Amino acid sequence: MAKPLAPTRSARNNLAPETLVSSLAVVLLVNVVQRSVGFGRAVLFCRWLEPEQLGYWEMAYSFLLLAAPLAVLGLPGSFGRYLERYRQRGQLRLFLRRTSFWTFLLAGSTVALLAWRRADLAALVFGSPDRAGLALGVVGCLVVVILHHFFEAIFAGLRMFRVVSAMHFTQSMSFAAVSLTLVACWRAETASVVIGYAVACALSIVGVLSWVALRVRPEAEAGDAVAHRDFWPPLMRFAIWVWVTNLLTNVFGVVDRYMIVHFGGFDTDEALVQVGNYHTSIIVPVLLISFANLLVGAMTPHLSHDWEAGRREAVSGRLNLVLKIGTLVMLSAGVVLLALCPLLFHLAFEDKYDAGLAVMPWTIANCVWFSLLLVAQQYVWCAEKSHRATPPLVVGLVTNIVLNLLLLPTLGLLGAVAATAAATLLTLLTQLYINYRTGMQVHRGTVLVAFAPGLLTLGPTPAAIGVVVLFGLALARGWILTPEERSQIGATAIQRLSRFTTRLGHSAP
Repeated sequence: MAKPLAPTRSARNNLAPETLVSSLAVVLLVNVVQRSVGFGRAVLFCRWLEPEQLGYWEMAYSFLLLAAPLAVLGLPGSFGRYLERYRQRGQLRLFLRRTSFWTFLLAGSTVALLAWRRADLAALVFGSPDRAGLALGVVGCLVVVILHHFFEAIFAGLRMFRVVSAMHFTQSMSFAAVSLTLVACWRAETASVVIGYAVACALSIVGVLSWVALRVRPEAEAGDAVAHRDFWPPLMRFAIWVWVTNLLTNVFGVVDRYMIVHFGGFDTDEALVQVGNYHTSIIVPVLLISFANLLVGAMTPHLSHDWEAGRREAVSGRLNLVLKIGTLVMLSAGVVLLALCPLLFHLAFEDKYDAGLAVMPWTIANCVWFSLLLVAQQYVWCAEKSHRATPPLVVGLVTNIVLNLLLLPTLGLLGAVAATAAATLLTLLTQLYINYRTGMQVHRGTVLVAFAPGLLTLGPTPAAIGVVVLFGLALARGWILTPEERSQIGATAIQRLSRFTTRLGHSAP
């Protein structure tokens, strides 16, 4: 095995990684700004688009999220785990050259196949082959979405989250500007939104490539060449299981929409109206999943670094703490959403989506559970046992489909959302058990808070009371936070406060 090499001066100047705290700070700051813009964009979509067109966009977007990682067999998904290893060995260019070739080959083949079978794609995604033209536009959008995810994965693997955050920021702002302009001035249809999304991804790609051209100087390979038989087997074992996991995760995330379209007993137009209602119920709660995705992207390289250094207990400790604190924070946010969203539906959506408001408590709970699942999966990924993220998703997906078949015909949209929420909770609990069997020290408090998001389905007042009780248990006893975790949080808070007051002192005249 080649020995890790110290980073060169050029590498430090060009591609210097960031600390975990710095990464999370940048991610959180940019996330607040861009999600605020994204929320305003989503509100205007709901106001300006008819429910049916909103349903078309929800199905198109769900397809893009599902197809982008699947088209490339999850290969960029391995960057967060393996890119740092090859970088330390001085083989970064070799790693990127080989993975880029196969990523683009797989993506091109998939896009060509989907464009050829666009009528079948339209029937699958939109419930009717008559929307083949829209399906072709979505396939064109898929090309730039794959490229955007590819470059994002590279810089995330390099722990350069300022660049990743800049890409997200550019994409979000451009999407709002272009799509809203097209909806307002051209067509108030899904096609305008799809074009806007493609243009936004393209602008983000152009921006990051320009930055690379101006800031990064080419470097010669510092490490020994790696034979393909030594390079690909461990990488592809990980990548394939990431691909399977992404497939199951993304299918799990969108299966209820497809159940509504194909098994809800509605005609095509009414089914898409129900999907539009579903979209309005989730535009605010989905911010929690977006936050979790960014958190996972920032955590993975750092957890991998701890794992490679042999600090397995540190990985368990960090994941337990993030799951506990994340649950309490997202549960508190959910209570606020339950209290404020009726006003949003009345003023911003003009009471067009009462069905979406009715199911919102379940969508919020589901989004919290799904966010926790994304974080919990990181342990088996760090352990290079990504295949162990598959059984929980299979259990959850089967449960989701069965419950949808039982509840959707009688309860309609509420049945679909409740089925998904129950299946997500079961998936999370199964993943925690798998983590425990893999070696993670799962704390009692982690299991306890896993059930807490169910309080949101009871309404804002019972949920608020539950949050107060949980915070009391976290601060007063060892039911949730261990004494070590409370000490760690306190020490970190004091350290950050000390730095803040010191900076204020230096800036004072």
